[in-house]
Amino acid sequence: MEPVSELALFGSDLTTVQLVGLAVMSLVVGIVGGIVGIALGVVRLPVMTAVGLDPLMAASTNLFVSVLGSVAGSWPAILQNRIVFRVVIVIGIPAIAGSFMGGIYADLVSRMILLLIVALLLVWSSLMMIVRAVAELRNRSLSDEDGDARSGRGDLNSKTVVRESFLGFGIGLMGGAVGLALGVLRMPALVHVLKMKPSLAAGTNLALTILVGTSGFTGHLISGRVDWLLVSVIGIPAMVGMFAGSRMTGTVDAAKLRLVLGIVLLAVSPLVFSDAISS
Repeated sequence: MEPVSELALFGSDLTTVQLVGLAVMSLVVGIVGGIVGIALGVVRLPVMTAVGLDPLMAASTNLFVSVLGSVAGSWPAILQNRIVFRVVIVIGIPAIAGSFMGGIYADLVSRMILLLIVALLLVWSSLMMIVRAVAELRNRSLSDEDGDARSGRGDLNSKTVVRESFLGFGIGLMGGAVGLALGVLRMPALVHVLKMKPSLAAGTNLALTILVGTSGFTGHLISGRVDWLLVSVIGIPAMVGMFAGSRMTGTVDAAKLRLVLGIVLLAVSPLVFSDAISS
């Protein structure tokens, strides 16, 4: 089968079958991500590099797709009042700065180092998801949605504000460089550190992903690493999937879904390590 033109994909040399596969993958990942409130770029990125995309091009594409998907997923969350905007501000401002810097200077890191960072983040993220999901399943009160509607909206005080601001900057810096919004790392902090209800944390995390992803993508855009055709092929299915998934939040056991997702991510990580070593 003839590959798509190099002009359209900047030498990515992807076949039509590969493009369709990426679109289907993005749709499925979007549905799951919408349910748990995570853009799941950590799943898309290794798939994109595995089919031969340049890591920096894959990074910029993945960030913008995360933004598109999170915008679509945030709309149901806004209608359902599941976004806590004061938490978005506290974590989002430093994360924006970190993500922008990471996006601009991403090309200073070699391909091998970039992929190793992605692989390590993938292992870290998957283990964190597994541990948190198991803990939540053992203590279902962590996901209790009953009680005062004003509760579970984030325990913000001077200590947590400082800690989450530094954490937001660090996660943003790393995510901007490797092309991940890293909502998978923020989600546990929202639920277990700020004591947010999972449904509120999911909506808030999507809003944060919009800010962080846009900032990181802007850094890549300034450096000229954008493939709009690829963004469209992967981004549109992600938007459809995350919108549908976000509407399903609360109807699916999110803890069990995160446990399965964590196991899948852990299984994918060796492929990324292999790609990094071979490069």
